[in-house]
Amino acid sequence: MSFESDKSIGFLIAKARNVLKNEFEKELKPYGLSYAHRVILVRLCEKDGLTQKELAQDTYFEQSNLTLMLDKLELKGLVKRTAKENDRRAYLVTITPEGEKLQKLLVQMGEDVMDKALHGLSNAQKEELSHMLQLIYKNLKSTK
Repeated sequence: MSFESDKSIGFLIAKARNVLKNEFEKELKPYGLSYAHRVILVRLCEKDGLTQKELAQDTYFEQSNLTLMLDKLELKGLVKRTAKENDRRAYLVTITPEGEKLQKLLVQMGEDVMDKALHGLSNAQKEELSHMLQLIYKNLKSTK
């Protein structure tokens, strides 16, 4: 049996991730937001007041990249950074009321994109896919 990259699970995961990201980017363009901005805003709606380090860990972004994304979101008035009381080197990131106003839109957008992406899959298949992806992540995360 010879290797075919088009049938490789790793390649297919990467390919699916890329088209999902592109679909989100297309939907977010009218709002002047990127997929990464959406990830950050949705996470802050779920868990507000994280430090930049915690937010980077929660969103899987490098801290240096996260800083640049937060700069843009702060300029748009969607997030706010304040120095942490007991550690002035650390900043807490909070979502602003303007950012919170986008929550329903961003969540609905996510549901719509995923409905399109998962069209034709049964609920059982969706659950199994979710389980398999979580297991792949867990297996690779535990090797660090």
